[in-house]
Amino acid sequence: MARDEAYRKAEQCIEKAQQEGATKLDLGYMELTEVPEAIATLTQLQRLDLDCNQLTKVPEAIASLSQLQILNLSNNKLTEVPEAIASLSQLQTLNLIYNKLTEVPEAIATLTQLQKLYLSNNQLTQVPEAIASLSQLQTLNLNFNQLTEVPEAIASLSQLRRLNLSYNQLTEVPETIASLTQLEWLYLNNNQLRKVPEAIASLTQLQRLSLSDNELTAVPEAIASLSQLRSLNLSNNQLTELPEAIASLTQLQELYLVGNQLTELPEAIASLTQLQELYLVGNELTAVPEAIASLTQLQRLSLSDNELTAVPEAIASLTHLQGLDLSYNQLTQVPEAIASLSQLQELYLDDNPLNPDLAAAYEQGIEAVKEYLLDI
Repeated sequence: MARDEAYRKAEQCIEKAQQEGATKLDLGYMELTEVPEAIATLTQLQRLDLDCNQLTKVPEAIASLSQLQILNLSNNKLTEVPEAIASLSQLQTLNLIYNKLTEVPEAIATLTQLQKLYLSNNQLTQVPEAIASLSQLQTLNLNFNQLTEVPEAIASLSQLRRLNLSYNQLTEVPETIASLTQLEWLYLNNNQLRKVPEAIASLTQLQRLSLSDNELTAVPEAIASLSQLRSLNLSNNQLTELPEAIASLTQLQELYLVGNQLTELPEAIASLTQLQELYLVGNELTAVPEAIASLTQLQRLSLSDNELTAVPEAIASLTHLQGLDLSYNQLTQVPEAIASLSQLQELYLDDNPLNPDLAAAYEQGIEAVKEYLLDI
């Protein structure tokens, strides 16, 4: 049987690792259904990869691997994490993504050196209070589970840099999130959030914030405190306007506002002078503000599926623009300024009532459009 062959091959790898005094062992992608008990002999092991197998359990024998720093058990069929994990006091990275875990054992509290914990794509409905003991934790991934609330224990993780809670069933974010003052990445997309707590104002180190695919009707003014923010994703919510507070996000490079109900952009957008990508697909915009001229670093601008009847000549200031999507609007003409955008490589004008000459030029490609505009 293939399984027996895989088991024997794993035993050989273990024996070889023992002879060589290896500190790393990769038993991934071997179709293993169980791990040989001989693994217990590799007491010097610092990294063990068992990813992409058919494991339904992990042997208690791993308790002997007291020097282990990295344990990768991703992409298996584990339904539980063994209590033996409590012995791995040197563990820094634990990867359990893509399994069938319904709970995390209290024993995890002993992993006080843990810096990265990956639990995404499981069936977790809650996280134990025990994670509060993981005082060194910097990365916690809990995306694609069945969490209905953010565990209070997370507030104790004062060193946390990256927190991913996307694709769960969260309806609110607790005020205690304010404790995570070192947080740089926060993913809360694809939940059922109706509002964002003012407490996010405390996350002054935040660089990436994703709130897309929720039920937000407003962006909190507290966002003004996130002066280090580089990427903000608010797509697929129910926003009708952007707050003036957005002007404070002077380091912002990416802004995603796809699929909302915006009818206009505030003049405050002019303050986003570092912006490189702006996505406004699927809103109700009837005009583009002249303030867009201030976004001189912009490389990609997507305005498709709105109600635009014109684009301002101010677009001439966007000298770094590489991609411009104006499809699915009400445009009959585009500004001559487009001809001067020397970096522009992609221009989309599909599904607009373009005048015949422009439509003919568009059929031939972007260079033909530029020539047409220069000849007007």
